[in-house]
Amino acid sequence: MSKNKDKIRVSFIGNNSEAVTGSMTLIESNEFKILVEAGITQSNSMLDDFRANKRRLPFKPREIDFLFLGHVHADHSLLIPRLVAEGFHGKIIVPRGTTKLFHVMAVDSAYIAKRDTETLKKKYKMDVEPIYTDEDVSNSICLFDEYDFNEKYDLDENISFRFVPSGHIILASQVELWLRNKNQVKKVAFTSDLGNIACDKYYATKFQPIDKANLIVAESTYANKERHISNKDRQKDLEKIKCIIDSVCVESGHRVLTAIFSLDRCQNIMTHIYDLYHEDESFDIPVLIDSPLAIKVCKLYFQLLEGEQLEKWKEVMAWKNFVFLDDYKASSHWMNNKLPCCVLAASGFMQNGRSREWIKLLLPDAKSHAIFVGYSSPNSLASKVKDGRKQKTISIDGKPYANRCGATNLLSFSSHMQQLDMLKYYSDIDSEKIALVHGEFENKVIFSKKLQEEISRKNKCGKVICVNKGSELLL
Repeated sequence: MSKNKDKIRVSFIGNNSEAVTGSMTLIESNEFKILVEAGITQSNSMLDDFRANKRRLPFKPREIDFLFLGHVHADHSLLIPRLVAEGFHGKIIVPRGTTKLFHVMAVDSAYIAKRDTETLKKKYKMDVEPIYTDEDVSNSICLFDEYDFNEKYDLDENISFRFVPSGHIILASQVELWLRNKNQVKKVAFTSDLGNIACDKYYATKFQPIDKANLIVAESTYANKERHISNKDRQKDLEKIKCIIDSVCVESGHRVLTAIFSLDRCQNIMTHIYDLYHEDESFDIPVLIDSPLAIKVCKLYFQLLEGEQLEKWKEVMAWKNFVFLDDYKASSHWMNNKLPCCVLAASGFMQNGRSREWIKLLLPDAKSHAIFVGYSSPNSLASKVKDGRKQKTISIDGKPYANRCGATNLLSFSSHMQQLDMLKYYSDIDSEKIALVHGEFENKVIFSKKLQEEISRKNKCGKVICVNKGSELLL
């Protein structure tokens, strides 16, 4: 920091600087060291992910004063226990209610880390330990400090902050930071992940815009998607879901599988299915929630939601058609009995979890159907199933399965802001610099040109920057 001792340095050290997972940004001055989010890197390779999440960090965790967290999706939060294991003992600043949700997600992540390590030892003869343990998770929880939305707080004489709802998932937030260095105050804002504001969404904090900052660190997940998903598209997708369940389950007596993520996507799809069928007394198809983590999150929603959202969730959870499969024995029972049912099973990518076992059963059955309601990473099993309609067989765990099952990919359930809305939002902000993260680099380059044009069209002079891993900005 010697050459620019009066400057605030923002370093893009996470995998999200050039891809869509592994969120982490370091902010330094002579007075403080701040980390904004600490997420794991996720791909389709257990070995690559282990190496990425065990990589040597470009900072000393014990020197970090504060860590700010926008929301608890794995790619934004689940590297925190590793930092704690390596000496981080500062405060973790989060929106109110986040601690309980993080705890549930992190305990599950620690279990997966242990299981993956055992697999790596057997498959690659590696002498490795998990990236963190249950004890590290417990030690992390002790450091969490919760704050309300839309209130500006002073942590000390140099750091103030505010959480602004992002509309992404439950309790998800953007982060505004006011940072004093010497006699200057600079404002840095982080969008974290932004929700799709063009579609109505259950249980998420309603998006609110940030109006100005010296620097905006902005997500660009759908920077390359020249589409605009609206409520009209959502209604069409809901009609497709009902048509598939009616024809496959009710009329033909077969099974429908929807691969879901345990947090947010599961609870939203549950609610939509409830809306479609709860008034139909003749509808007796069981809707199986086959994910222990999703079930834990469902129960936690009773504590996290308020007002009308809580009342809605109580209605949904009381519906007689939902069947919650806590253990694998119950799951195996339903897999083997071949009764008609609608299954919501994790994981969404089908890389692991019970959705992977279900699709093995359903693939050879031409009368069953798989519904996809979210992004699937390239080369994941979910992508192979939904994009591989011309393939006669699909190989899973070394065994070929006949590819006869129907497959439908629905786009309206995305939890990320669409390209046109990002262009409008980011160009409306009065900002000197907009740094694009959480997107593939090639797509960011294309989007940055469009955004720069839109900023100029509005007679503003903000500069759009496509950062790489290791990029630094001075304020």
